[in-house]
Amino acid sequence: MNSIYFLLFFEFLKVGLFTYGGGYASLPFLYLMADTYNWFSHQELVQLIAISGITPGPIGLNMATFAGYKTLGLLGAFISSFGLILPMIIIASQVFRLYRKFSENEFVKSVMYVLRPTSCALISSVGVKLFYNLILNNKLNFSQVDYIGLVLVIFLFLLTFKLKRDPIIYMAIAGIFGICVYFIKLNIA
Repeated sequence: MNSIYFLLFFEFLKVGLFTYGGGYASLPFLYLMADTYNWFSHQELVQLIAISGITPGPIGLNMATFAGYKTLGLLGAFISSFGLILPMIIIASQVFRLYRKFSENEFVKSVMYVLRPTSCALISSVGVKLFYNLILNNKLNFSQVDYIGLVLVIFLFLLTFKLKRDPIIYMAIAGIFGICVYFIKLNIA
């Protein structure tokens, strides 16, 4: 049993050590964890992302906390969160010191220029994999598709590009809509 605590710590230590670009950049690691261990499923990963996005605090830390809690309860939440932030604390303090010293260096500028699209590509690839696994690969029949959710996703996606507002507004709209649908379904059943 002690080895699972170490494994949880080590996996999130890797996430904290090798992700760059914010919390969503940790998605490839979480996706791999869902495939490798029985800690959480792909469906639960989607829920982790949603919950982490709407709760206060850094998304990556929220995802680590929720994943750790799902895996080993309160102690798991602490272990995974600590594993995630430990490399950040050590590395960020040193990198910040060096970055201030070398920020105008052309090599440093080039590295930063390359890392941004790389992070976007990693996040996009996980989004495509999650879509494929949850929608296409599960061989859902049409009676299992949540059409209300699908219409809401498409509507909010289009609204995001049309109005270009803060994503929090769209999350609030989706949350309110979800609560209304829940109570409507509850009253029907």
